[in-house]
Amino acid sequence: MTAKTEKDYFENMGIRNPLLWLVLIALLLFFTFASLAQIVLKMPIGDNPMPNWALVAGTIFIAFITVLMAQTRLSTSINSEGIEINFGALGQHQLSWKEIKKVSIKRPPLSGIGKRQRGPQQIIYNVGAKTSLCIELKEDLKIWVSTRNESNLKAYLKEIKKLKA
Repeated sequence: MTAKTEKDYFENMGIRNPLLWLVLIALLLFFTFASLAQIVLKMPIGDNPMPNWALVAGTIFIAFITVLMAQTRLSTSINSEGIEINFGALGQHQLSWKEIKKVSIKRPPLSGIGKRQRGPQQIIYNVGAKTSLCIELKEDLKIWVSTRNESNLKAYLKEIKKLKA
């Protein structure tokens, strides 16, 4: 696709699930505290303490997952040429309007966070939003992309005459 202009639609979303962040941060704090207490202060945690290497590995793993989740972004860019979806390592699509049968805005068939394959005909990219852009391709594939900016997206698609009133 060409460079972004003022007439393009662009949405960039991160993961905003408070429960997920609470669990990740609590696990990170626990593993960090347990590692420091057991390795530095020589205070074993529990009656049957984990080996030091396991505590360090757990801390590093949870820190990695936390950073990965913080860096995960779902970007949707729409212009007169087509739609570009980028969900980092989880997948990306570059679609021209010639490949697209129709677009609509509705509730996604599955909730949650991440990329989901629902049979061979549906791909869902969701960061926890309640509405999605449903892209129906001519090759009988539906791609669902979550949006938190439904009104602006709807207005933009009507403006470029890709969404029926």
